[in-house]
Amino acid sequence: MSQGISNKVRATDSSVRSLLRGCGRAAIWAVLGLLLLRGVLAEPSATAPAPRQSTAALDPASAAFAVRFARTYLSDPSAAALAPFLAEGVRASGGTRPQSEAGAVAQAEVAGSEELGGGRSVLTVAAELRDARVLYLAVPIVRDRAGEVAALGVPSIVAAPGRAGAVSTERPQPLAGADAAAIGELADKFVPEYLADREASSLAYLLAPGAAVVPLGGVLTLDAVTGVTQLGSGEGPRRTVLASARVGDPESGATYPVAYRLEVVKAGGRWYVAGVQGASS
Repeated sequence: MSQGISNKVRATDSSVRSLLRGCGRAAIWAVLGLLLLRGVLAEPSATAPAPRQSTAALDPASAAFAVRFARTYLSDPSAAALAPFLAEGVRASGGTRPQSEAGAVAQAEVAGSEELGGGRSVLTVAAELRDARVLYLAVPIVRDRAGEVAALGVPSIVAAPGRAGAVSTERPQPLAGADAAAIGELADKFVPEYLADREASSLAYLLAPGAAVVPLGGVLTLDAVTGVTQLGSGEGPRRTVLASARVGDPESGATYPVAYRLEVVKAGGRWYVAGVQGASS
C-alpha cells in the first residue's frame, strides 16, 4: 500500500471509529475499500508503465558493437581499422589518427537508439574524450538472425542524440533525374553550414518549412564534401541523400570520414533539407 494511501487511511481513522460504533463490520470494510480505491486512482503516476524503449536500446550485443566501433573510429579512423566492422560489400574511406591524446576516448556509451525494422538500427554513441569534450556518433548497424552485427557505413558526428530516420535497404546510387544537380548543390551548401553554425536559425533558409535541425556549432571543421549519392533509385520529390565528407578535429588534429543521411524534399520548385538522420531535430 503506498504512503499516500496510508496517509488517507490515518486521516479518516476517526471517521472509521464512528462508523464502527454505528455500523457493523461489513460497513467498515465497505468504507476501507472505498478509501483504497480512491487512493489508487489519486496516484496514477505511481503505477504508470515506464516509456517503452526501442529494441536496439535493449540489445546488449548491438550496443557493445556500436561502442567498440565508435571507439575505433575516433582512435584510428583508417580504412584498415574500420573494415572489420563494416557489413559485407560496404566500403569506407579512411581518415588520419589523432596527433595528441586530447582526442582519445575516455569512455563511451549508447545514448540513444532507433529500431528501423529489418534488423537495422541507428545507435547514437556518446563518446567522452580525455579533454572533457563529448562527441555524439550516429552509428547505422544491421543485425542478422544469427545475432551477428555489422556497420552499414561510417558514423555521422551529430550535435546531440536524437531520433534517427530510416536507413534505406538500398545501396548508395548516383543522384537521379533532372534534379540531380540541384540536390547535389543543396548538400554541398548544407554540410558546411551544419558543421559551422551555432544557432538553429542559421540553417533556416536551407530547411523545409516546419523542419528544425540543431547544428554542430564549430566542434569540427570541414575538409571537403567528398560525394553526394542517394539511397534508392527514385526520382520523386522526397529522397534520402548520403552526403559523404571528411572532417577535422582542431583539438586533436585527427580527420574522420563521415556520412550524413539527409532527408530532402522539393517544394515550390526548390529543394530543402527536411532532417538529418541521427541528429537532434
